[in-house]
Amino acid sequence: MPLKTSPDPTDLAGILAAEGLPADTGTGRDAGDTSPAADAAAPAYLVACDNADGQFTAKLVITKKAEQGSNTSVYLAAGIYETNSSLYLKGVQAENPESVGSNLEQFGPRSSNRVYLHMPADLADLNRQAELEHCDDLHYAYQQTLGAFEAALTETARLAVTKTTEAEARDGVLAHLRDALPQARRHLGTDPAAWLEEYQRLCAQTATRDSEGWHNFGLESADAAAIPGSANPTYLTGKSRDDVKVKRIFLRFTKGSTEIGIHSSAQVIV
Repeated sequence: MPLKTSPDPTDLAGILAAEGLPADTGTGRDAGDTSPAADAAAPAYLVACDNADGQFTAKLVITKKAEQGSNTSVYLAAGIYETNSSLYLKGVQAENPESVGSNLEQFGPRSSNRVYLHMPADLADLNRQAELEHCDDLHYAYQQTLGAFEAALTETARLAVTKTTEAEARDGVLAHLRDALPQARRHLGTDPAAWLEEYQRLCAQTATRDSEGWHNFGLESADAAAIPGSANPTYLTGKSRDDVKVKRIFLRFTKGSTEIGIHSSAQVIV
């Protein structure tokens, strides 16, 4: 399967699954997940050489096409979701509405409440765009590396180099290949292993969007009465696990520090 071109909508259990966490105990406030490319492969080639009348003619032969790999990409759709978290109320600062985000903890003994997350429709679409940026980054990384290297191989394969020695003929083909490589990647040389490593390095740069806070949604307290459908949330395990003594606390996603649609893949994947 190829890389995802767009993320798939899912519920909170789907987000946890994408992160390798169990639905009944997994915690976190992530609203999306796009995995790295798996099973990618660099293109492979050999240089064939024929000897005729004392002359050696070398040609490049592509033996394997590049493979961009495959991945998953999901985002939390609009809705109301049960979590495995509680809110430590004593840590919430009244003057800072979004301090609730730093006071989530595992559902358990210290806080006798359960948090439910509300993803409004407008933020769900912004959330989709956030994961789409990650998808675009990975495709851009491929175009700048493995895709470009395969194009250089294809161009070089059209040529034949004739010299008086086999070594000169082979070196001539490799010289053409180096010249066909993107100038920004010529320092990698003609080793496909280095090409794959560069692809993986560029793919990893998409994490900058998260580390810089450009995809960090905030959370704020919300009144259940103001949230349509709050009485019928999506449960992580298919049904409610709590008795009437467990208080429901609703938190709503906010735009937070997000900067979506501002930083292009060409700026991030370098």
